[in-house]
Amino acid sequence: MRNWYTADTHFGDDSNDILIRDMRPFKDITEYTKEQVRIWNAQASADDTIYVIGDFCNYNVHEKGFRSGLAVSRLVNAHIVLITGNSEERVIDEHFDGDFDRFREYCLTDPAFKFDDVIRNAYVDINGIRFFLTHKPSDHDKTCLTLFGHVHRGLGLYRPFGFNMGTDVNNFRMFSDDDIMFLMKQKRDWWDNDPDINCN
Repeated sequence: MRNWYTADTHFGDDSNDILIRDMRPFKDITEYTKEQVRIWNAQASADDTIYVIGDFCNYNVHEKGFRSGLAVSRLVNAHIVLITGNSEERVIDEHFDGDFDRFREYCLTDPAFKFDDVIRNAYVDINGIRFFLTHKPSDHDKTCLTLFGHVHRGLGLYRPFGFNMGTDVNNFRMFSDDDIMFLMKQKRDWWDNDPDINCN
């Protein structure tokens, strides 16, 4: 039983604009979704848990297919814990009167979806190191490292306070606990000490 981490998948049957905005190399949202699900099912077993750190579905002014986005969860073999991102928060505001608990119940009980939990943030322990999981990097925990999303490629992979788990920065693959430990070693041995990386 292993844990995996990703963010900003933006699934939804009307989400083609995400391919353009993020230069995702797929002809359409159907091809992207099939490939993303294929990668997840190749990486994670049915006993594993995938933490999606926000924006599993896509929802904005022009793209409203959040239900089809959430339904992608049914195609994934592993357990899924959804940490809400700004797309989900917009769904909560516009379709659930701002009631997070109603949205959570909807995701956990509708047979079209397959989520093990829906939460706003979480703490996980990886090899004795505590990490905070939250969508926006601006919400990072100052007492431990944070695994975040939201910025897609915008901030790159590393920040002094944690790591970007966005699907775009890892070639659409998920990060494993071992990957996080590798990033920790890079952070400790190189990135935290390089003035060219940590310039002001």
